[in-house]
Amino acid sequence: MTDPFLQALADPSVLPQSVRDLHHSPGEYVGECDIERGRGILVQLALKLGRFPPAGRHVPVRLVTQTQDKDHSWLRDFGGHETTSELRFDAKTGYVNERFGPLSIRLKPVASKRGLEVHVHRLTVFGVSLPQFLMPQSSTSEWQDDLGRFRFDVASSMPGLGLLIRYHGWLTPLHSRAQVG
Repeated sequence: MTDPFLQALADPSVLPQSVRDLHHSPGEYVGECDIERGRGILVQLALKLGRFPPAGRHVPVRLVTQTQDKDHSWLRDFGGHETTSELRFDAKTGYVNERFGPLSIRLKPVASKRGLEVHVHRLTVFGVSLPQFLMPQSSTSEWQDDLGRFRFDVASSMPGLGLLIRYHGWLTPLHSRAQVG
């Protein structure tokens, strides 16, 4: 079963090779990232609900992607802090739904030769949709750098609260589960 992000794209072949590879089949990736967190009690509460990692520079990161039937999971290990999400493509709407604990996000990926942009279209907390004026603003992109590495930059802010979280860095494949015999 293809990754939900690739299922949502009209033509995933335009993506850079490292981006296609990461989304193509289950596997394990390692790298490094910097993590910035916003300030304030409400921001910290939102980040705790989503089980997002603490701030840090040059944090070792590991991503394990797994597939079982139509269910996909991404386990992100940021220097020992694990954040897991479940992803599923909704063929009726064309969106990818990603769940982090009680938070559920409706995403729309957009492909280009440069890479993948992911836009947030809806957020629910404990099953309740946030009104549009409270929707987080997200800037998420994936691309391939000059060394052929998968690069990512995930940032989210909220009206009235400012930055929630931003993490950016690189990943390289450790191995592909599809190749393991």
